[in-house]
Amino acid sequence: MQITIYRGTHEVGGTMIEIKTETTRILLDAGYPLFYQGEVIDDSMKKFSYQELLKLGVIPKIKGLYSWDRPEFDAVLISHAHSDHYGLLQYLHPDIPIYLSPVTDKLIKMNLTFPIPDYGSRDVRWLTMYEDVTIGDCCVKPFLMDHSAFGAGAFEIKCKEKTVIYTGDFRGHGWRRQYLERFLSEAQKNPDLLLIEGTTLGRTDEKELTEQQLHEKFCQIMEKSTGIVLCQPTSQNIDRIISFYRAAKKAGKIFIMDIYTANLLYELRKTVKKIDGCRAEKELPVPSLLRPDIHVFSPMLLSKKMDRILGKRYAKRFKAFRISKKMIKKNQKNIVMLIRPAALHDLKSMGLKNGLLIYSMWQAYREKSYQVKLEEYLKSRGFKDVYLHTSGHAFEADIKKVITELSPKEIVPIHTFSPEAFFDLSRNVTLQKDGVSFRL
Repeated sequence: MQITIYRGTHEVGGTMIEIKTETTRILLDAGYPLFYQGEVIDDSMKKFSYQELLKLGVIPKIKGLYSWDRPEFDAVLISHAHSDHYGLLQYLHPDIPIYLSPVTDKLIKMNLTFPIPDYGSRDVRWLTMYEDVTIGDCCVKPFLMDHSAFGAGAFEIKCKEKTVIYTGDFRGHGWRRQYLERFLSEAQKNPDLLLIEGTTLGRTDEKELTEQQLHEKFCQIMEKSTGIVLCQPTSQNIDRIISFYRAAKKAGKIFIMDIYTANLLYELRKTVKKIDGCRAEKELPVPSLLRPDIHVFSPMLLSKKMDRILGKRYAKRFKAFRISKKMIKKNQKNIVMLIRPAALHDLKSMGLKNGLLIYSMWQAYREKSYQVKLEEYLKSRGFKDVYLHTSGHAFEADIKKVITELSPKEIVPIHTFSPEAFFDLSRNVTLQKDGVSFRL
């Protein structure tokens, strides 16, 4: 078995790993990078031609993978619906099957920030979590993992007498820690290779909060609030949206989500039944008659973007639960509302004032021009802001727990800027380089 990590040995994001046997080639994730030359990648690069992206190294040069080449891969396995793990799917040859969970498939289809053109026409094959699937001479078993991407997965790949385990992105401090526990219970012990993420290693400013602890802080803020509370998570961080809703409900506040979030939760509720053992269907705060404390708002620019990318049928849902700008302004002291920079135009027309913004995602995004404009406007209206976030990635204790309980023969760190930190966790660590193959 030959392993090639095309990106990720000394970098967070953009993961692409090949597993090659005598007869089979499998790609683990097809990620668009988060960084370029040490800086957060510029959004404009998404519009570059594939020739330019190849030249820059944003698209790694991999023979037999892309649409302009003859296909030589048997499958691409996508661990979860973050663009740094699926964002290069648009360049892959359409004859190469894409294996992922139904939830990951749905989240990719509904992504507005990083849509994949013609994704609906691809050869997409659903994985059933905890059930084996045969790809060439390999046997692949997917496991659910706790992560900020809903329905994230890890993979156990067996070929002849060799076993590779790829954790994907994971954590053990979210609402679904039981996924990590089941993975550790059922995954093969003493695998030949463990490919494990280490995103948080080396970060000195990372606060190790659980999702429960974060939720409790949200509760305290909302119960004391005398003005509107605006909450800003990433659009598909479902666990964070659940945390905000639960806190608003406990504080007796009206919870307002935008039309995209409402549709996303609705679609996930239909799909989530396909996840083995998951009770998330009851947890998802979908607007309904059973939840009179949830209302839906339709920001102008967001609605137009949804129409363009997803189609106009989504805009027609939830009419019975809509709330107007006028009503938001009138009841602003009793409202908790999800917000995004694209709604700045709508915020200006509402005339909100003296509220609070809870920023709850990666701090690097705050440097984006659209985020700066949003926060500057809110400050001009008397808003205060607070940063309350916890990582979607495992802290050191859980990384060590995975290594200890699986007891792999060899460990190769990925998805990290500090691979050397793994030497403090195990004697079996080997550091690899991007694009350099090694054998098991």
